[in-house]
Parts: sequence; C-alpha cells; structure tokens
Amino acid sequence: QCDGRQEDCFKKVLCVRQTFEGEPNEDIDETEEVGDTDFKVHMLICGLDYTGDRNWAGQKPLDTGFAWQMMDQLATASGCETVKKLWNTQCTKAGVLGAIEEVGSLCEAGDYFVFYYTGHGDRLPDDDGDEVSGMDSAMCLLGPDGQVEPRQSYWLRDDDFAQAIVDAVDAEANVIVLADCCHSGTIMDVAHSMWSGRRALSITGCSDKQTSAGTGKGGMFSRALCRAVQDLQSEAESGYMCSKLYNKTLAKYREFKLPSHTQDITIHGCGLMPNQFVWPLQPEEDFVTLANTNYRDFELNIS
Repeated sequence: QCDGRQEDCFKKVLCVRQTFEGEPNEDIDETEEVGDTDFKVHMLICGLDYTGDRNWAGQKPLDTGFAWQMMDQLATASGCETVKKLWNTQCTKAGVLGAIEEVGSLCEAGDYFVFYYTGHGDRLPDDDGDEVSGMDSAMCLLGPDGQVEPRQSYWLRDDDFAQAIVDAVDAEANVIVLADCCHSGTIMDVAHSMWSGRRALSITGCSDKQTSAGTGKGGMFSRALCRAVQDLQSEAESGYMCSKLYNKTLAKYREFKLPSHTQDITIHGCGLMPNQFVWPLQPEEDFVTLANTNYRDFELNIS
C-alpha cells in the first residue's frame, strides 16, 4: 500500500524491476562484449584493522591491511583518475561520508565511482522500517575517539551509506561497491527507491547472514578478486564486463577456499545487468597482484 505516497511507491516498483540479484556462489551470464572504456574512475579505499580500539574489535586486530594495499595497488595499476584512501582512525562516519562526497562529486556522466571497504561488518536493528529482515547492514566504523563503540552512534548503516553515494555521484555516472566484510550482501540497498534510474552494482564477500573470512594476509574475497583481475589480463586482453570478473572471482575463491569456512560472494545491481557493466579496474601494464606474491619479506606500508 502506498499510504498516499504514490510517487515514491512507483519509483520503488520501477527500481525493483531493474534490479539484479545473482544466486549465491553461482556463475552468471557473461558476454564477450568489451563496452565503452572512455571514462574516468574515481575510487575511495577504506580499511580498518582496529588497532587501538579498546573494545572487542581491538582485542584481535584484523589482517585487512594486506587487502587494503592490494586494492591500492590495483587502483594505481588501472590508472584511476582519483584514488583516495582512508585507514583506521580516518574511517569515522563523518570521515567516510565526507570522502564519499569529495570523491563522488568528481564523477561526471559516464564515469565510475568505485568504493572499497575492508573491515568488520555487522547488523543493527532497522531504524526506519524499510528492511524485511528487520535489520540494517552496517560498516563497523570508529568514533572520533578511535573506538568502535557505541555502535548506534559510530557505525554507518546501509541506508545512510547508499544515500550518501546517491547524493554525491552524478545520476548518469556508474557506481560499483566492493565490500569485504561480514553481513554485507545488501550493503547498497539497490532495491530502494533512491536508486531509481541509476546504474549501480555491488560485489560483496558474503550474504547478510554470513561472515567473511580472513586468511592472515587479507580477506578471501579481496584476494580472489585481485587474482581474478590478474588472470583476466591475459584471458581477456581487449577488456571485459563485471559479469566475467565476478565469475572469475568465484573460480579463484573456489580454488583457494578455506576448508573450514564457506561464504557466498554476492552480486546485486540496479539499472544495468552485470554483463552490461564494464569492469573499471583493468591494469594498463603487466600486473601481478600482491595476493600472488611471497609475503615472507613483505611489510605493510599503510600511507
């Protein structure tokens, strides 16, 4: 029922009809089309390992620094026009929302805004009644004091995250969100009416009810994605769409999967199908991801 808000209801129905949701860990339809590559990429990379937090998160810091650097390496190798990075205490709600506004506002029609997050993810009770599950997905960010609690004040809900992107990014630009965190499947809420008429895609490490595994050297999802990009550089030299990237990421996840843990790498979209979305992070020169190098003598360089 529309409750007098027919226009908003119409927009929501329109957006739902344009959405795409892949089956958990199953390949999706591909294409050999390359697509138009005449665009600029503006990327925001956010990561936390929670060193310094005096709550539960700081008791066992994450291995996210490795994945954060892998994504920085990929963005640089792909010639992104903008690469802005936030690490640990920079990842407050105000800091992330401000960076989304800064980087997103650089996008013009046809450009790509790419957001990457590696850190803890969790769920909060839905505060506006728009979630069938009764729960919002959330990024576990830090407060100005460098602490992860109180969560109701410091964490970034999916609704607020998505609204920040919609407000900042040109309606004719393309949005891709990559989230390597727990409970992240619908972190972008693409079925919400705010996305009506827009082109957006999310690929995340797991479903809303699952956890994303680390490896000691970065998350399973981030490592699989970067390995997929390296393989596709030789397999699809002329370029490729997000559908091919997603399927290859699933293949690399299966190849290196931890026997003790299973997660459903998810893909959701609005406005275009994944085989119509150009994958924007394609290295310009020979690329060997840090996920495929020997970490024995490797030191994190968080800067």
